[in-house]
Amino acid sequence: MHQLKIRQPTADFVDAEVRRQGIATAVIEWVARDAKERGFPGLYWNTLEDAPARALYDKVGKFHKGLIHYAYRRDVNQTPTQR
Repeated sequence: MHQLKIRQPTADFVDAEVRRQGIATAVIEWVARDAKERGFPGLYWNTLEDAPARALYDKVGKFHKGLIHYAYRRDVNQTPTQR
């Protein structure tokens, strides 16, 4: 199984002055093409409810109402028996 990891950007990752110029759409399309070429069946991402990019994401992606995101990160210094 393939895994594609992209770092988690912070809120307001893209400066407001350069938004709405098609750059993010081009990046999403490039990532989608690259993922397809590498055998990934699709893409998904998470964002904040009030993120400025929601309008773009609503256009290029499918919103899954009711989707709940869970995250867990075990302390990397802890051995499995110390949990």
